[in-house]
Amino acid sequence: MKEYTKQPLTYQQQISLLKSRGVHFTDETQAENHLANISYYRLSAYMIPYKEKVGDLIINQFKIDTSWDKIYQLYVFDRKLRLLIFDAIERIEIAVRTQLIYQLSHKYGSHWQDNKQIFKEPIKKNSRKGYHIVSDVYSDIQKHIKEQLRNKKAEIFIQHYHNEYDYPENPPSWMSVEIMYFNHLSRICSELRKRSDIEGIASYFSLPSHTFCSWLHTLNYIRNICAHHARLWNRTLKIVPEKLSFSQRLVWINNPHTVKRSKIYYSCCMINYLLQTANPSSAFKQKLIKLMNDHKEIISLNNMGFPHNWLEEKVWTV
Repeated sequence: MKEYTKQPLTYQQQISLLKSRGVHFTDETQAENHLANISYYRLSAYMIPYKEKVGDLIINQFKIDTSWDKIYQLYVFDRKLRLLIFDAIERIEIAVRTQLIYQLSHKYGSHWQDNKQIFKEPIKKNSRKGYHIVSDVYSDIQKHIKEQLRNKKAEIFIQHYHNEYDYPENPPSWMSVEIMYFNHLSRICSELRKRSDIEGIASYFSLPSHTFCSWLHTLNYIRNICAHHARLWNRTLKIVPEKLSFSQRLVWINNPHTVKRSKIYYSCCMINYLLQTANPSSAFKQKLIKLMNDHKEIISLNNMGFPHNWLEEKVWTV
């Protein structure tokens, strides 16, 4: 292990360093402004596609004709992509939340979230000291609801219930589930004890239950990437969604067997598919097509998992 000895650089020193490695600047004052508002380290992720390689090793020398404008515009593209996807996932999240509330409350009553019997047993992991709980969605959502009930800044409808009613202690599902995170919704769907409970919700979105749960898990992961303003455009996803081979009810891609499911293109296809139910009038695909077209000079379709003929797919027909 070696000691880290690098010292902080001024904005001009950062520009000088990049210039020494082959980056061209047309307006250094503007570049300083970029670096003052977006850290060098954050932008460094968008420099990688422009760096030279020696074998499989990326070196700190940029390719010929690499400009600061190209690096910055790639960052701008990724930011716009995150905002577009984050907005689309919000529409899907609200629809999933609504179906959870509606379907399960009609099966199990107004307070189904407090019925421990409808959830699977906690997942346990063995260790030298016995075992510890890995996943217990029932306990986690109960803890979350209790925290919200004690929170003086909670939603008005939660405060109203807390002030007006003594029993049941928790608000009904149409209040309680509204204050849960996407992570809670995804885990509830995966950890319902009866298969028929999740099948009804998944069927609403025209998906097999196991595929629906897998897609929610991936979308929650992508949502968190977007929420933390992290790089998305060429990321290899750590949580890979399950393959949907075909759909009898909605428009789906023709080549699901060859698409890289660890890349963002497949997730865009998932989002587009779910929006056909969650928000049929959504302009997601029109906005995605325009975004891709506006930045076609600086993005790599391959790095995002987009087939070269992706616009020929019926699912992207405007």
